[in-house]
Amino acid sequence: MKANTHLFAAGGSELETGCTAGQPCTVEYSSLATTITIDDPDMNLLEAAIKNRIPHMQECGGNGRCTTCRVKILDGLQHVAPRNALESRMALRRGWDPSVRLACQTRVRGPVKLERQIKTFSEISRLQEEMVKSGKGEERQLAILFCDMRNFTPFVEGNMAYDVVHILNRFFSALGEPILMNNGIIYQYVGDEIVGVFGIDNTDDTHNCLAAMRAALGMQAALEVLNEDIRQEFGISIEVGIGVHFGPVIVGNVGHPSHQQFGIIGDAANVASRVQSANRDLGTTILVTDNFLCQLPKGAARVGKAEKVHLKGKGAATQLFELEGFEKEDDLFLVQKTTGALFSDEGAFANEFYGRLFAEAPEAQHMFKGSMDRQGYLMGHMLKGAIYALSRPKNVAMGFRELGRRHVGYGVSEAHYILVRKALVDTLESRLKENYTPRIRLAWERMFDLAFKFMKEGAAGKNRYTASSKSKI
Repeated sequence: MKANTHLFAAGGSELETGCTAGQPCTVEYSSLATTITIDDPDMNLLEAAIKNRIPHMQECGGNGRCTTCRVKILDGLQHVAPRNALESRMALRRGWDPSVRLACQTRVRGPVKLERQIKTFSEISRLQEEMVKSGKGEERQLAILFCDMRNFTPFVEGNMAYDVVHILNRFFSALGEPILMNNGIIYQYVGDEIVGVFGIDNTDDTHNCLAAMRAALGMQAALEVLNEDIRQEFGISIEVGIGVHFGPVIVGNVGHPSHQQFGIIGDAANVASRVQSANRDLGTTILVTDNFLCQLPKGAARVGKAEKVHLKGKGAATQLFELEGFEKEDDLFLVQKTTGALFSDEGAFANEFYGRLFAEAPEAQHMFKGSMDRQGYLMGHMLKGAIYALSRPKNVAMGFRELGRRHVGYGVSEAHYILVRKALVDTLESRLKENYTPRIRLAWERMFDLAFKFMKEGAAGKNRYTASSKSKI
């Protein structure tokens, strides 16, 4: 039920303006240089964005269970309705100032100018840092991943400064993505190193270690693709060593009170760094500790070499294992691994998908109004969002159920799901070419089936998250 929202103004005074008084109110999106109008006083900012085809993060589907739809009011805060109880609790817990609002819970009564605070899916994992209490250290069990570029000094000395920075940025972008895609936080870049941590949001240890394993293997796969490009462009290739450990650290905001930053303190971080260094002596690429391996489900990891190594600063030898892959290929890993190739040209993917869909169902074209280029971008936005959200399964069900509920209003029927599934699978095969295997096809089909299952539930009127809704992909 929508709240009765009338006569809201700053300071609690009654003032009829904008859509409250029957006149449309305007919402300006700063970075998009786009202005939309709202003429329904009961429509929240997220609903207005969706209606006007503004790409807007909404991982939980606008149910107030995540903070990905947050916006910052740049101008016109006096025209914004006060926070409801749900949003007030969220804002208090995360320490927001009055200008930061949840779009799914916020209604406006006059002209406002705002900015979406989360514009890309890779930014979402960083939101976990808000849950670390300011001025207070907490002990957490985290999976920590260190990745180091080999032969960095000769690389710097042998290339022009511009090329060094260019290649490093491509390296960090390609290898950082698997961390973010698996709900990890990129803790820091140090010269030629990238550090990822998993578990800040207090999910269970097994889930976090599987995410770190998926990220490590994803970084290895991403490096293969990157090396194909830079060998042709610069005549060089990059080698890395990756070390993964699981253990206790202290997390907190550290630094001068005016400029504190998220930090982790403890021996576990040092161990992960020294584990990655051991790859040089053992001739391996990914090494993990027994502490880490014990957190994984039995039989999940395929390991190679097993050696006891004396790490710097440790009295006893540490048991290390070479991580070669999954014993049984992980669906989510396979989907993530092929995402880059799939969306290297979003426009081409969308054009081919809609071409196949309309060839099978010409009558479906009437559901799509306006620019198909815009529609293609929004479709790619939704699909990539689904891939990222699978690492946060508590939000997946709610988000897709809400999407299914909206699609009822667009005229989507049960038959359309079958046609869309076929068009997606056929487009995958065409776009992935030689990388398309029966196992990869099965992984993507399972993801589509999971999404469509929740969407159909939403279309049928079910839109509540339950523990049984967790993703099994």
